Amino acid sequence: MATPNTLRKPHIVELLPRDGLQTMVHESAWTPPTTAQKVEFIRRAAAAGVPEIEITGFVHPKVIPQLADAEEVARQTAGMSGVVLRALVPNLRGAMRAFDAGMRKVSCLVVASETYQRKNSNMSIEENKQDIERIVDLARRDGHAVDVGMGICFLCPYEGPVPAQRILGLVDYFVALGIDEISIADSIGHAGPAEVAERVDMILQKHPHLKLGLHLHDMSGMAIANVYAGWQAGATSFEACTGGYGGGIAMPVSVNGMGNVPTEDVVNMFHTIGADTGVDLAVLRAAGEWFAGVIGVPSRARVARNGTYDDLLAIGRRLLQEQAATSMKESA
Repeated sequence: MATPNTLRKPHIVELLPRDGLQTMVHESAWTPPTTAQKVEFIRRAAAAGVPEIEITGFVHPKVIPQLADAEEVARQTAGMSGVVLRALVPNLRGAMRAFDAGMRKVSCLVVASETYQRKNSNMSIEENKQDIERIVDLARRDGHAVDVGMGICFLCPYEGPVPAQRILGLVDYFVALGIDEISIADSIGHAGPAEVAERVDMILQKHPHLKLGLHLHDMSGMAIANVYAGWQAGATSFEACTGGYGGGIAMPVSVNGMGNVPTEDVVNMFHTIGADTGVDLAVLRAAGEWFAGVIGVPSRARVARNGTYDDLLAIGRRLLQEQAATSMKESA
């Protein structure tokens, strides 16, 4: 297993403007953000030091109407400096839209379960692989960057555990295409730290120079432990959503409460172990609190709900000071 290197820096990828919004229609009550509000969050996240943000998805507006303004979000964020902006593209048509809108980086998606793949995109895994190959060819002609996200890399709600060799075979395929950034996802939020570490280690043993990321949902409450396990095993990129919203769109049950691992909690965890993400947690928390107010859905991040240790310590010290002051008055 890879030994943690203090020189490594966790790379945080913010997903709120895309994955965080894609399942909001399942919320009992929420207020859809305007394009301007989406752009404002993107700017606030960038100001917090988040190095990469998935700003939207170029998907069919009838399937995910929350992302129908993809072109406009891309237009209004064009030219932002100091941050990598990317967009999810589910197919070649989506990639063409993204490139026409000025996106310089896109993220392709494939699912490692044939059943879930069909439900998610109405394509087979093989058809999706061929589509991604066409996207890569298109991107290379114009100098665009492409990464690949692989869903259902641990457990499938329809087929059961996903074989490790299937995951490795997909990684081999995309590396052969020249892809050097791949993330593997626990799309249903039920993977555990041991299997996350094992799968990360398996991939990096064969492809040590790959920039390997994790995309973790949090149905079982183990997502933050999985982030740490993946980091210990050598993963360096971590996709997360401020507020902990989002979820898969092809699940057999409601996705309410199974959102992405919250970005605030991921950043806080890394800071407690001395791994600098470059993200200002206070600024990110403020951005999350603002956006929660915009959509009217409380944040699911523990940092947002309970604060950090420093917050708790400040409250405790203030309480002691108040008690001491009261005692002095009573004894006077």
